[in-house]
Amino acid sequence: MRRISFVILSLLLFVNCIEEVDLGIETNDQVLKILIVEATLTNELKNHTVALSRMDTLVDLGIDSVYNPYTPIRDINRDLVRYETNATVSIENSNGSTYSFNEASPGIYKSDIEFAAEMGNAYQLNIITSDGKRYSSSNMQIEGLAAISNLYAEKTTSESGAQGIGIFVDNTIESGTVQNLRYTYDETYKIIAPNWSPEAFKLTNYEPCALPEVTYDLEIVEREEEQQICYGNNLSNTIIQAQQGNLGDNITKLMVRFIDQENFIISHRYSIEIAQLVSNAASFSFYDQLNNFSQTGNIFSQIQPGFLEGNLSSDDGSQGTVIGFFDVVSVSKDRLFFNYTDFYPNEELPPYPFNCRELTAPESHVSFCFSGPKGPNPCPQSVIQQVDLDLISYVKPNVNDVDCGGPHIFVPKVCGDCRVLGSNIKPDFWVD
Repeated sequence: MRRISFVILSLLLFVNCIEEVDLGIETNDQVLKILIVEATLTNELKNHTVALSRMDTLVDLGIDSVYNPYTPIRDINRDLVRYETNATVSIENSNGSTYSFNEASPGIYKSDIEFAAEMGNAYQLNIITSDGKRYSSSNMQIEGLAAISNLYAEKTTSESGAQGIGIFVDNTIESGTVQNLRYTYDETYKIIAPNWSPEAFKLTNYEPCALPEVTYDLEIVEREEEQQICYGNNLSNTIIQAQQGNLGDNITKLMVRFIDQENFIISHRYSIEIAQLVSNAASFSFYDQLNNFSQTGNIFSQIQPGFLEGNLSSDDGSQGTVIGFFDVVSVSKDRLFFNYTDFYPNEELPPYPFNCRELTAPESHVSFCFSGPKGPNPCPQSVIQQVDLDLISYVKPNVNDVDCGGPHIFVPKVCGDCRVLGSNIKPDFWVD
């Protein structure tokens, strides 16, 4: 959904510079009213999800979640997407059954009951927004069934010449028409904090404005929860599609993910779940067009820009008011695990993504409310300031007498507390 928003907004920015390109969208007011729909119905028995939002004029709809060791950690669960709330959402099949959806969180609608798309049945998505406008999709159905017959990893070289690990898929056609395939992945990886210590700072009674001196209690205590080993997670954020060479032919050795040898996510143990979706020609064309729009240099040379057409429309016949695709697919999933040493047994692990140099600083500081003359302070923030901001992680006592030194050695929090980069809860599927 964010990808669709970003691609369209990028095209709109080009329009401001090149008048000849007509996207069929006349004003910013019209842009902000565009409904974005993300919905894929599969043959899995589960509560299915439909996501609704509105277009935004923000170019970057994502949150900058890159960790900065010198600033407090922000709440990266915030979301800049303008979710569409209070809509009525349902899916109807050709047998007359209707599945209702309720809003589980802003703009995210989940089916009231578990159900699965069935071969031979057509499905239509219907939406009524809070302002009373109605939208519907064309009828969609599962085209065929294909299973992932083999999922494996091999050392390989990327198109740019980088060395790394490729994740490859073979499949087997089971029934129906299998021509167009789309792949997504969900990867999980072990994170080990390189400067973890069993002890941690504990700051209480901190009064940074106390006079004549700052008051506080700083203790070194045993850590109370797991902070050494965590698990990171990424979902695929690119469009990965393939087509069978000929009807009836199976796909072999299709690379769906490449991981650079220097990428820290494979440093210890790595797992990936691949989902293979059997779609139809209209779905393949939509995602192919969306992918081409997002490729630098292709927007004008290879694609005739226009409103990206999906299979959804407004029931009143108005044009350019909705974008997205309601897909009905069969899905096959498989998961694999590997360790870095499985492929590089005698090589150093990829570097940790942050500089984990050990640091020291004075434990306290001048009162924030001190009104007398202050000279320049060449030393870094005091330990208690950084602990209060949750910026650092304790390592050990400091035994060296250095300028601006203090009684403690510490590192940026990300180096001693793995929770900055992942969750300390081991996934249910994880196998060590």
